[in-house]
Amino acid sequence: MYKNRIIELLARKLAGEATKSELEELNDLITGYPDSVYYEEFLEQLWLSSEGQTDLPDVDQAYLLHRLKFRDEFGHKEETQKITGFKKYKNLIGIAAILLVIVSAALLYYNRSDKFSPDTQIVAGKGIRKKIKLPDGTIVWLNSDSKLSYESSINQKKKRIVYLVGEAFFDVAHHKSHPFIVRTDKICVKVLGTAFNIKAYPIDKKSEATLIRGSIELSVNDRSEQKILLSPSEKFALVEDKKVIHVKSSPSPDVPKDITLTIQHVVPVRIGNNEYIEETSWRDSQLVFQNESLEDLKPKLERWFNVQINFETEQAKSYRFTGVFKNETIEETLKAMQLIKPFNFKLKEHDVIIY
Repeated sequence: MYKNRIIELLARKLAGEATKSELEELNDLITGYPDSVYYEEFLEQLWLSSEGQTDLPDVDQAYLLHRLKFRDEFGHKEETQKITGFKKYKNLIGIAAILLVIVSAALLYYNRSDKFSPDTQIVAGKGIRKKIKLPDGTIVWLNSDSKLSYESSINQKKKRIVYLVGEAFFDVAHHKSHPFIVRTDKICVKVLGTAFNIKAYPIDKKSEATLIRGSIELSVNDRSEQKILLSPSEKFALVEDKKVIHVKSSPSPDVPKDITLTIQHVVPVRIGNNEYIEETSWRDSQLVFQNESLEDLKPKLERWFNVQINFETEQAKSYRFTGVFKNETIEETLKAMQLIKPFNFKLKEHDVIIY
């Protein structure tokens, strides 16, 4: 595993045991796996806080601590030449034991620091859209019927992690050594500083990530080893359908699924004399849709207007519409759609019946 090799080389570097070729190998590994830069910081903290907790002689340990503290003043030659003033490790078992302790402690520290324990949740109910600023400076627009969970100390974390249910637009504050990660129940997006939209409503078959600026690394939760990189104006979509299997015995809880992954360019929707970006228009309080059936529009209209829609006719479900609505009510919206396709509706408080 490359992680264990990186930590082993870092430990040898801190102990003054790394050769020139090992230092070069370490640099190549860190270049190939950028996240590993955190390991060096963890090891340094462990090493600096380990005084009195190792079997090293006091003089030797004092030298190592001094060397670590003033490492910038030591040249490359000093790193690779024979170190004087303390005893060299010659016992391979001893070296292996020390490395094992450091590797285990570093991995434990890393896992503990990466633990996600949200203590803050922002909720935008149906018919509500919110704009918030996270402690790290990231701006988030939260769409209707959405929730965003995060730690109040997010600005102090190695990884800035948030959990999204619903839809949100993120304008992420750039922090080179502190990646920003958005988790949903189906996908995970990792960035440093960029602007993008994520749509991941639990009741929707489709989850989407749309990149506006910068770059993002995306993975599907049950296929985390596969990484997908998006460029500006590209959209990723995951469509998940459960297969229907007829069995005589009790069905397995692990129902097989058909998963379709697509990457497309974002194409503006032209309505009248104006163009709109359908995926992000909601941020400007504009509900935009293109050639969508009324059945597919149902959850969008329900979230946007805080209503419950029921169909009493199957034909109306298949009617397709293209349009944009800004400040209209649900009644005004449905009346405008009636001019395009023939259907009737009844409205009572938050209930809509289409017949």
